[in-house]
Parts: sequence; structure tokens; C-alpha cells
Amino acid sequence: MIRINLAGDAGAGLAGPPARSGRVDRGRTLQRLLALGVTLGAATVVLNWRMEQAALGQRLEARIQQVRRQRQDHQDLTRELQGLEQQGRGMERRIRDIERLRALQTYPVRVLDVLSDCVEAVPELRLQELSRKDGAFSLRGLVSGDSSRVSEFIARLQHAAEFHRVELIHFQEQIGHYAFAVSFEGAPTDPPPHQPSPSGSASATPPQGGSD
Repeated sequence: MIRINLAGDAGAGLAGPPARSGRVDRGRTLQRLLALGVTLGAATVVLNWRMEQAALGQRLEARIQQVRRQRQDHQDLTRELQGLEQQGRGMERRIRDIERLRALQTYPVRVLDVLSDCVEAVPELRLQELSRKDGAFSLRGLVSGDSSRVSEFIARLQHAAEFHRVELIHFQEQIGHYAFAVSFEGAPTDPPPHQPSPSGSASATPPQGGSD
């Protein structure tokens, strides 16, 4: 007797479509996984790039701060050098003035000291020439900045007890400074006051009496 399995044939015919659906699902899953991997990779690249940029920014900021500190140190050093240069020029001017005054050692040292103090007390005043003839002095110099410093110098000479007849004999404005010339005389030394003779030591002439 021959049996025909119709159910089996029918079941075999229905098994095809579910197999194709499973392959489609696996393909979609793989695509999603690939897309997710690409997204994660891109995010990782972007994150690494941002971290590198942040590190680069920190290095640049540190370099900028270092350059600023170096510039500040350079400015401080420049100001210090300028101060030393000004002090050096002041000392050189002071030495030149002393050398010029040293040529007049025949006059009392006190007079030269006072004159040197007057020159040094006025800022930016330079002594160019100093001569003396028969007790009269002639002085030429330059002053930078304000022209009133010439008046200040003359006022100091006039207030000094060692000088009298102080006169401004020349004044001219030049490029960057003022040239001037001053004449003055040394104050004469007062002689010691006369000491009167004691009354007991003076010889008095007695009055002459007439004889009757």
C-alpha cells in the first residue's frame, strides 16, 4: 500500500519564506552595528581632536604667560639700566664740575664747595666753563628742561654768603637746552673788628694847672 505524506509536502513548501526573513533581519542588524561602529569611531576621533586642541591651547597659554613674564622682566631690567645710566651721567657731570673747580684752588675752598653745591642742586644743569680774574668769576653752562632752572641757580648764588654782585650776562635758547653765562664776585673777607685799648693802659694827659 502506498502512502502519500501530503502534510510533509505542504510543510516543506511553507518553510522557505521564514528562512529569507531571518537573513534579512541579520543583514539589517549588521548594518545597524556597522552604523553604530562608524558613529562611535567618528565620536572617538572628534573627542581625541578636541582633547588635542585643549592640550594645545593649554601649551599656548603657558607659552603666552612665559613670554609676558619675560617681557615684564625685560621692561624692569630696562628701567633699572636707565636709572643706572642717569646716575652714571650725574656722576660724570659731578666729576667734570669738580675738575673744573679744582683748577681754582687758589681761592678759598669754602667758596668752591658752595659753588659746587649750587651746581649740583639744580637738576640738568651742566657747568661748561669757569674762570676767575681779580676776584671776579665768570661762569658758562647749559640747562635742559625748564628755563626757570637758570633762575633757580642764580637765586642760589645770590643767597650764598660767599658771593655777591651775581648777574646774568647771557641767556640763549638752543635746541633741547638753554645756554647761559653768569658773573659774580667772591664776598670780601671782613677784617677782624678793632679791639679798643683798655682804659687803664691808655696814657691820659693830666690837665695843666696854672700857678699863681
